[in-house]
Formats: sequence, structure tokens, C-alpha cells
Amino acid sequence: MKIIGPIAGIGSRLRPFTLSKPKAFINISGRTVLDHILEKFINTFDSETELILIVGYKKRQIIEYVRKNYKDKFKLTFIEQKPQGFTDNVPFFRGLGEAVYITNERFKSVTIENAKDNKREGCLIFLGDMIPLDEYSYLMYRYYESDVDGIITVMRVPEEDASSYGIVETDDNNIIKKLVEKPQKFISNLAIAGIYAFSHSTTMKLFDILSLKLNNTKQNGSEVYLTESLQDLVNEGFKIAAVELKKGILDFGKPSGLLKGSKFLLENNFSKQDNFHKNNIEVDRSWINNPTYIGKNSRILNSVIGPYVSIGKGSHIEKCIIENSVIEKNAKLKNIITEKSIIGSNVNIENISKDRLIIGDKSVY
Repeated sequence: MKIIGPIAGIGSRLRPFTLSKPKAFINISGRTVLDHILEKFINTFDSETELILIVGYKKRQIIEYVRKNYKDKFKLTFIEQKPQGFTDNVPFFRGLGEAVYITNERFKSVTIENAKDNKREGCLIFLGDMIPLDEYSYLMYRYYESDVDGIITVMRVPEEDASSYGIVETDDNNIIKKLVEKPQKFISNLAIAGIYAFSHSTTMKLFDILSLKLNNTKQNGSEVYLTESLQDLVNEGFKIAAVELKKGILDFGKPSGLLKGSKFLLENNFSKQDNFHKNNIEVDRSWINNPTYIGKNSRILNSVIGPYVSIGKGSHIEKCIIENSVIEKNAKLKNIITEKSIIGSNVNIENISKDRLIIGDKSVY
């Protein structure tokens, strides 16, 4: 099975942090969001698995980082999604549908001899700002052991929030009948949760559908949504099952989701005082409320930090009270009182008492 990761987008909902880096590179609990995603794949897939990353915005950062850290973990392929155009020097793309379609050449030379080959030679698609809490082994078991052409993960959301998601409607056997992107009228509370797995024949049909949609919208360059093409698959008789995530998913696509995801990750990976010396972490006249993560070569002076604070490496924090926040690497903070804030890399700020701060990389105040 080939893994497809569309990570070309600019992450507009996470501006200003994505002005200087891809959205998958925001650092939480000592790792980038992309690291947290790929580490879960390593637990389920072997090093012979092809990982196809669709890159665009900040592509060089992604390619260099992934090659350096994952060349022994996967067979790596990078495919560039070309911008449709630019607005104020910021690229815009033709959507998730195009990102998936441009991987089609990686599937054409595959030989399928039986039903097992058909499933084994298919694809798994993930999104670069979502981390399922369930293990992929559970999802792949549901895919391989069910008499279906593919699966789509779903999660239950409150009825009042359903219009903000791609929504599916299923029959009594959890087979999808309808998919609607951000429906205006309530259909169901099963929201698409960003993981898809399809057999080889289903994948090839999906490419055909996407190709037709891309050609039909070539003149106006409009975005091609994956959800609409999946509905076409269902209409043509492909049996796609909705698999509900038992534990849910972490969505890092916007600031509120980023903070919520950070809280969960910190519960499982926070700094212990026994490791401060080894990691060159200085904590003087300060109180650290765990779960809190402190990156290497950081200094915490005369401060109260935590709970639920992630601090990137090389940071200097003095006379601060900080709770439930994400602070990226090489931050210099002095006399800051805040909670529920996101503070970027290489910032230098002083004398602020305000909650819900959003401060981009390299800011000085």
C-alpha cells in the first residue's frame, strides 16, 4: 500500500505562523506535527512502504527535513503541486482533489492478480493537520477484513457543528450513501476525519473521476474537492465503509485545535526533572506544573509554567506566568502573563499581560 500525504497548502487558518514554515512544521511537545503523524505510521507500516508527499508551499523545507529524518523509515517520493496562481505573492492551489490526482503515475505500473493484491496495492490518504488517536493497525484491520472497496474514517460531532465539516450518511451496515461538504441542512453527525484507504481498482477509478473534474474546471481554475469525487465513486457502486474512530482525532488546522491537540500530546510526553541536566535545561527559582514540555538548551527563571505548556528548544523565559500555551523554539519572553496563547519561533517580547496571544515567528515587542 502506498501512503499519500497532501501537504502543499499554505495553512491560511494558522497565519501568521505559516508565513515562515509549512503548517505541518509547527512544533509541539518536542516534535513537528508532521513528526507526530509519521511516527504513528512507523508503528504499522514497514520501511518498504512508499510515502508520497505532495508538496508546494515551502517545499524545500519539507523535502530536506523528511529526507534527513525518514529516509530509512519509508521509500520517499515527493511530487510538487503547482500553484494555480498567487494573491499578494501567496500561492493558491486547486485543492485536495488535484493533490491526490497528481500521484496517479505511481499506481499505473502495478500488476493485480487477485483480490488480495487489489487491496494490498491500494492507497492510504492522510491530511497534514490531523492525527488520529486510534492506531493505524486498527484502521487497516477494518480495511483488510471487511468486504468493501475502501474505508473513510469518521467522528461524531455536535449537530450544531456539522455544517463545518464534510459529512457522511450511512446505511445500517455503515456503508456510505452520501457525502456532502459542509452541508447547509443537517444530514448526520458523522464528520469525515481525514483518513482514507482504497483498493487499487477504487484508487484508479478515483483518478479517472478527478481527471474529468479537473479538465471540466480547467478554464476557471476552481478548487476540486475530494468529497465530491468520493460521492461519484459511491454513485458508481463502489462500497465505501465509514469507520468511526473510537478515540477521535487531533485537528491542528486552526489555533483552537492546535491548543487542544497540544494538551493531549503533553499528557503523553512531558519533561521530567531528572532529564533537565542531560538536556541542558536550567530551571531556577521557578515552578513547573506538569504536563509541560521544555526543549533542550532552554532557561526558565523566576517563572510559573504550566500546566499544558510546550516550550521549544533554546528558549529563554524569565518572570513569566504561562499556562495552556504553545511556545516554539528560540523564544525570549520576559514579564509575560498569559494562557491559551501560541507564540512563534525566534520571538523577543516583554511586558505583556494578555490571554490568547497569537504572535508569529521573529516578532519583537
